[in-house]
Amino acid sequence: MKRLTLLLSAALVIAANSSQAQSKLGVYLGGGMMMYQGDLKETIFPHPLTVGWDANVGLVWDINHRWAIDLGYHFGKIAGDDQYAASPSKRERGLKFESLVHDISIRGQYFFLRTDQWTVSPYITAGVGVARINPKRDGVALQPLQTEGVGYSIWNVTFPTGVGLRYNINCNWSVKAEAVYRWTLTDYLDDVSGAYPDAEDEVPFFTDPGNVAPPRAMRGNPAFKDGYFDVNVGVIFFFVGCGNNRKGGMIEDCKKLNDGVDIDMMNEMYK
Repeated sequence: MKRLTLLLSAALVIAANSSQAQSKLGVYLGGGMMMYQGDLKETIFPHPLTVGWDANVGLVWDINHRWAIDLGYHFGKIAGDDQYAASPSKRERGLKFESLVHDISIRGQYFFLRTDQWTVSPYITAGVGVARINPKRDGVALQPLQTEGVGYSIWNVTFPTGVGLRYNINCNWSVKAEAVYRWTLTDYLDDVSGAYPDAEDEVPFFTDPGNVAPPRAMRGNPAFKDGYFDVNVGVIFFFVGCGNNRKGGMIEDCKKLNDGVDIDMMNEMYK
């Protein structure tokens, strides 16, 4: 009975430590750039002067060696400007905008290579978030002007999806690189979507800076929603899961639990 009790106790200890050893909690800090996608996108690749910046901070929880959860806050800038467009008709339109971005999201991450066995591990990521984007031109907020006669919110639901790469320096420190596209449910990140509004009087400058309507009917293309790319690099510090928590830490490699253990000797001791 004592032998059975001992073996069951050892199995429970090993099982408990195995589940804990796979879990790590850390914080990260990073930076990079944001690139807007919408009606004011100038060319296939954005003009350098319309590429924005990005700073981010967050928590990452490695549930195990394959799955992780990321809770992050991104603060950055997006912009678009018709003067850099390849199309002459867009340059004639003369629209532009810029906006600060406040984005909070939660994402899942799946690693193709186990993070405990590989120094470098690529992953895919997807999730949901909320972003505050308030388009302006020359410092003037465009949303209250209803330049197309349509009201919209500056708060937007986002759906970040992308790819990443993590390099594990050691148990405590890692670095990462990500390319994430944030889909939205709005076409008004840039204040441009559909037709010029009907107006008996002169159309305001912020609605038609190029003075092209009429005869032009459409201001933008409502067929596609707006979004933005977030490309960044960062450093991660794991403060739980690497043997430095208050309870004495966790063993990252569960195989170490059995190193130097003589089961036969333990059985003799507890006969």
